[in-house]
Amino acid sequence: MGRKKLPRPPMDELYETISKMLVPAFILENFDIYGARESSASWVIELREKEGRIPVLLCERSDVVFDGYCNPIETLSHSFVCKPVYLKIYRRRYKKINSDEHFSNEYDFTLKGLKMVPELGIFLKEEDRKLSY
Repeated sequence: MGRKKLPRPPMDELYETISKMLVPAFILENFDIYGARESSASWVIELREKEGRIPVLLCERSDVVFDGYCNPIETLSHSFVCKPVYLKIYRRRYKKINSDEHFSNEYDFTLKGLKMVPELGIFLKEEDRKLSY
């Protein structure tokens, strides 16, 4: 007779779970994963700001257009399979029609003075504290 075959979870459910495992939840609130690549030395997960995240200074205006992306922000997320995992985060850039002045949202992705997500810094601090005893 054999064992009953276990149903496989839907792919989007699996994708969502793995996303939460690799990228801090506070980043996933405003950004979508657009790609991931492996090099010999690291992993890079590319994230792009979700549509509709118009900066506060412009959100009431009707003459606002999407104008590409700002330069990416790279931060260390954690280590996975003995390689660092970096998040390459692209914020959207907006401007008023017929203007060259750009606007974008500001986010606090890293610990002050370090290029790593706060969760990693807190984890490392806790691990260091455990080793000190």
